[in-house]
Amino acid sequence: MILAGWFAGANTGVLYIRAEYPHSITVINDAIRDLKDAGWLGKDIFSSGFDFDLKTIKGAGAYICGEETALLASIEGQRPEVRVRPPFPTIEGLFRKPTILNNVETFANLHSILTLGGEAFANIGTEKSTGPKLVSIDSHFKRPGVYEVAMGTPLTQVVDELGGGFKTPVKAIQVGGPLGGLVPIEKIKELTVDFESFSEAGFLLGHAGIISIPETFPMIEYIEHLFQFTADESCGKCFPCRLGSTRGQELIHKAREDDQFKIDPELIQDLLETLEQTSLCALGGGVPLPIKNALQYFADELSPYFKS
Repeated sequence: MILAGWFAGANTGVLYIRAEYPHSITVINDAIRDLKDAGWLGKDIFSSGFDFDLKTIKGAGAYICGEETALLASIEGQRPEVRVRPPFPTIEGLFRKPTILNNVETFANLHSILTLGGEAFANIGTEKSTGPKLVSIDSHFKRPGVYEVAMGTPLTQVVDELGGGFKTPVKAIQVGGPLGGLVPIEKIKELTVDFESFSEAGFLLGHAGIISIPETFPMIEYIEHLFQFTADESCGKCFPCRLGSTRGQELIHKAREDDQFKIDPELIQDLLETLEQTSLCALGGGVPLPIKNALQYFADELSPYFKS
């Protein structure tokens, strides 16, 4: 972040960390103190004329703060609502100043880029998805944890070699968080850990975190969870996300609870397309993807809940 600040001409770096991760905040604050003691932060760093300081801010825990403009609003002490763009944050961001926003993983790659050189770093991975990727796998794997792999690594290598395979029967994995694609087990062998492979197959790599869905977990219940999560985490600024996610949850819940009620497939598709095309940000716009994947690949399991 110091390097990014120097390149961009910024004098302040802000690390926004969720308050639920107190250990992370302690570790980062200790590291900032170490940097200050070593002379890497403050005024006129090593007589270079460059001023730079880092600070941490505890996030309130809202998922919507993963969206960059909502994150800026939260840092400013406002309600974390998505802002209309333009202007983009690089023009008018935090406190109306030009601001570069990146995930910590992106900033962490700068060290390798500068150490190895841009060309050598670009040789890691694929032509379009360069560099390494952190992959997080959950406790349904025999060896759960966070692994770093080169972009383009076969997904089977992550699942079978790094993760040691599944310790419980699993029917699908969701990759990239609650807005990520829902990948049935039989499709794993066709994918590689890069953005193009997932996109071409109709999925989404995202942050590459992997959540497993056991064979015993009803897919209809998982779909309701996705709608409910979106309704709970919506900032409420746009109608499609705020209302659409709630109506979707109600539809699915009624079908689960009432054997006589069947969902109209055309109605659910219209709802998903409205969310996808008209939501202000990727929360409402992204949740249709895993639901469409579920409807496509688990049609037989879901058929009792839909009109034929």
